[in-house]
Amino acid sequence: MITTPGKPLHLSCIPRGEAYALKVNISKNEIGIIYRVTAVLYVHGWNIEEAIAETSMDGYIQDIFIVKRIDGSPMTDEHLNAIHADLHELFYGGMSVMNYLANHPEKMESLRAKVENAPEIFLFNSEISDSTVMDLRMEDRPGILFEISQILFLFGVDILSFKAVTDSGQVRDTFLLRLENGSKLDENLHFNRLKEALNAVL
Repeated sequence: MITTPGKPLHLSCIPRGEAYALKVNISKNEIGIIYRVTAVLYVHGWNIEEAIAETSMDGYIQDIFIVKRIDGSPMTDEHLNAIHADLHELFYGGMSVMNYLANHPEKMESLRAKVENAPEIFLFNSEISDSTVMDLRMEDRPGILFEISQILFLFGVDILSFKAVTDSGQVRDTFLLRLENGSKLDENLHFNRLKEALNAVL
């Protein structure tokens, strides 16, 4: 485990089959945690297959990411230290995500390479749930989850969890979403605007 004295940011990583379970623990519960983590993992060449956010009774946040390196190489202490250092800058060093990405122009360039076919985006509210479900299907490419989390962050939408399933170059991401005030997204106010914003970047 990697910890930061005086700054509540802890990382730990354990193998999980061909992937790794990366745990990110932080005491400051605020919107945009997944947005910043996905940016760092994208820059460092890690695909995210699944994530879930957990909050303890005392407000301590633990996000678990199931990750695989794009080139198939294993997670090393050097990788983990680099991820930790960049996350520390984003959470405690005053670094914004856009300034962070500006330091990696090759990554910014690849984000501009949109897929040929428009994504399929489905949003719905269930009467038995206090969150909104978003189902997204599209061609797979690096940076998708970062771009989605960026749009959701700008809309003031919190990601409770998501799961990505990739098959034959196609990805299906399922998200559980909630507004900052704890309510579901409004079907009339948010659904179309959110779809338009996602289509513009994806």
